[in-house]
Amino acid sequence: MNIMIRKLTQDEYNNAADLSYQVCMECGRNDFTQEGIETFKSFVYDTSLMNALDIYGAFDKHLLIGIIGVHREKQHISLFFVLPHYHRQGIGKSLFDYVMSDCNFTYITVHSSTYAETFYASLGFKKVGKKELNKGIVSIPMERNI
Repeated sequence: MNIMIRKLTQDEYNNAADLSYQVCMECGRNDFTQEGIETFKSFVYDTSLMNALDIYGAFDKHLLIGIIGVHREKQHISLFFVLPHYHRQGIGKSLFDYVMSDCNFTYITVHSSTYAETFYASLGFKKVGKKELNKGIVSIPMERNI
């Protein structure tokens, strides 16, 4: 498999939003109430909120198969999704490593889904708080020093 990773243009952000929503509903559905689904959708389909992020994509040929969106000033991962068919093939780690080499972060934070907690732990993230429910979305605050 020949995966290419690059920064997305803002014209491609809607594809990133679609992929995020699709993976979220397939894999992380248990972390969302109905309100949470609406909260998530209103975030990923809000152009001004998405444009505040740097979004990087992983491609298999021309197909977008994974994305990571970071907020540079906050040193925070806002979105991180890989299509289920491509899970456990090192794509998420490659995306993360690419962003870390591109951004000059001293630390990075994330509100992990319960589904992704072990993945983040494998990248060296530690829990920094208890599981929380915010606007219908369950998450676990985690961070990693670089």
